Amino acid sequence: MNATFLKILAIIFMLIDHIGAFLFPKILVFRLIGRLAFPIFAFFIAEGYRKTSDLTSYFGRLFAFALISQLPFSMATESKTYLNIFFTLALGLYAIYIYDKRNDLRLVYLIAALAQYANTDYGFFGVVLIFIFHKYRDNFKGVVKWFFILTIAFQIMIDVNLASLGFKEMLTHAGFYQFLWMGSLVFLKRYNGEKGRGLKYLFYLFYPLHLAIIAIIRNYLR
Repeated sequence: MNATFLKILAIIFMLIDHIGAFLFPKILVFRLIGRLAFPIFAFFIAEGYRKTSDLTSYFGRLFAFALISQLPFSMATESKTYLNIFFTLALGLYAIYIYDKRNDLRLVYLIAALAQYANTDYGFFGVVLIFIFHKYRDNFKGVVKWFFILTIAFQIMIDVNLASLGFKEMLTHAGFYQFLWMGSLVFLKRYNGEKGRGLKYLFYLFYPLHLAIIAIIRNYLR
């Protein structure tokens, strides 16, 4: 599987997830499938860092689309304080850059903590996952090990935060199935290192557009 194929697959998983989250929140299967999306995007941030010829432009592009996407993201989530995934991806990119420059793991955790404090999508755990893909890019067993450990920590945080809602509400709000995002490794293991067709801006454009459309549809159906 080349990069383009995997990114399109991640977009499909993300679309299914967001349709479930914002239009059909009681249909659990949409959210289950959606768990597969983010790790693929996280992987390609690490891969993009390794292959880019202009890191400044890469970071600037992520940050620019973070700003562009925030309004449709806020419309979809109905939250003014929750920041979209591009902020997480940009911080993840910066985390692996600063780690390579300073060789200081504490800086990675500091940036991840900033993501959590800023309330970005996937927060601390999203940034750390990007770092795991970078750190263990040539060691698949290392990826699996640390991905699993991260997932346990993530699941505990989710369960603790949602415990007051009760078991039924936890099911609705992804309170027990974050482990399913590790299923993305089945696809990433088959990555052949090839770029594929140049659809560079597909995800960048699709993300804010599909959120805006979903928000409009939901408001129409109310």
